[in-house]
Amino acid sequence: MTAKHQLASCSSERGYLTLIGLLAAIVIIGILFALYAGGLTGGGSPEQGGPAATTPGGAKRSAQGVLCRNNLSQLRTAISIHTGSAGSFPTSLEELNAGVSLRCPVGDEPYQYDSTTGQVHCVHPGHEGY
Repeated sequence: MTAKHQLASCSSERGYLTLIGLLAAIVIIGILFALYAGGLTGGGSPEQGGPAATTPGGAKRSAQGVLCRNNLSQLRTAISIHTGSAGSFPTSLEELNAGVSLRCPVGDEPYQYDSTTGQVHCVHPGHEGY
């Protein structure tokens, strides 16, 4: 192969490699964007960390939703501990003295507690599954 043919061959290979590199970079950027747009927000309502969670107010609501879930989890643990030691469900959430807010941090509604079943839940729209 002559030097001229080798040079032409290298030039066309470089062109293909540059094109492949450019396409790979575009694919990687697309994947990162999809992870950021879909993975961080998780879909759903803004209270659940939905699409509005990428805005400053949405991020605050999303964090408050996490706080609501954590409060309910701690209250359920306190109910379980009380039930194990006292042998019955507490008559009210105030009886637990769990050191946890008894209100939803998003809507400020009081948590609903059923003393016959020991179940506690949040009534704020979007928090029904917490």
